Amino acid sequence: MLTVLKRHNCLASQWNHAADNIGGAWAWHRWELLEARSNWARTSDLSFAIADQQDNSKLLALIPLVAVLPKRAQHFLGPHLESTGGPAIDSKLPRRTQDKVRALIAQEIEQLAQREAARRVDLSCPPLAPDLVLASHPLPNPLCHFGYSDASTQSWLLNLADMGENEIWSNLEHRCRKQINKAKRNQLSADLITPDHSLLDTYYALHLETCRRNSIPRHPIGYFESIFNDVAEAGLSKSCIIKRGSTILAIHNFLVYKNKALYWTTAGSNDALKLCANDFGIWHAITEFTKHSVDHLECGEAFPGPRQDKLKGLNDFKKSFGGTLYPYFRGQKIYRPITEAIMEIARNLRQGGTKK
Repeated sequence: MLTVLKRHNCLASQWNHAADNIGGAWAWHRWELLEARSNWARTSDLSFAIADQQDNSKLLALIPLVAVLPKRAQHFLGPHLESTGGPAIDSKLPRRTQDKVRALIAQEIEQLAQREAARRVDLSCPPLAPDLVLASHPLPNPLCHFGYSDASTQSWLLNLADMGENEIWSNLEHRCRKQINKAKRNQLSADLITPDHSLLDTYYALHLETCRRNSIPRHPIGYFESIFNDVAEAGLSKSCIIKRGSTILAIHNFLVYKNKALYWTTAGSNDALKLCANDFGIWHAITEFTKHSVDHLECGEAFPGPRQDKLKGLNDFKKSFGGTLYPYFRGQKIYRPITEAIMEIARNLRQGGTKK
């Protein structure tokens, strides 16, 4: 008999064992990442699993899920539900059992959306999940099984399997090689380490500087405490520290799981930009990953096509490391279309005002 288990009614070891063994799961499904995500502002955890009561409550599927309230002035509009990672179902199950698991997941999300008076539900599938990135044939959006509208995008992925340093270098775009050579002339150094709590204060100071420079909201320090404690202690992250002499210019954090890495969070000083620390740090991390059996690096969501805004610069930066576009499957279901339309108009007005 299949049943729904709330995450906090599971053992962390039981949950992580399922994440380690389900091919559609990646780091976002791990207990430590869900604990870190719950530290975000206006966020509450709703994650759950599907268990088989006839098989010692073995977990057959994991669903990371949070409810996120809008900013305080808009609290009355209600939250949206968000699943970074999406439903991860054991692909070794018989097809009929998989269908039953999907039906139970859809039912539970529907009930949670109604209970929370959610405006919409957003689901996404991790491009680095082995069932997706290692697939031998084209795949449809896995979220089509749940009746969600397709909202997919794409991500830059770099296949590192069997690549040496010379091949990595030649694979970089000219702009990137030029930046790295400038960084070398500026006498920068980089070191890829397993982070710990001693890095927290330095990273957070750089994070605040980055947020001020880019006019973006800061994350609470508790989020990074989770990253530098529980996530790092579980062996799920690496940090690349870029210095000039004894001065730390930038820190790049990477999620590392199932021999695959994601360029995750970054923070740097104004001098880091002037001295080309970011390109230099990622290039160093790539060369180190190839020495430690990491076979793919995801540089992040891609924004290809003709555009002349900040996203073009971000896309060109990610692209310059030699990656290829991979599908980043997403799905969406809107429960309160009028409220969502009003919020979308408000977002567009704010963005238009910012550009002016």
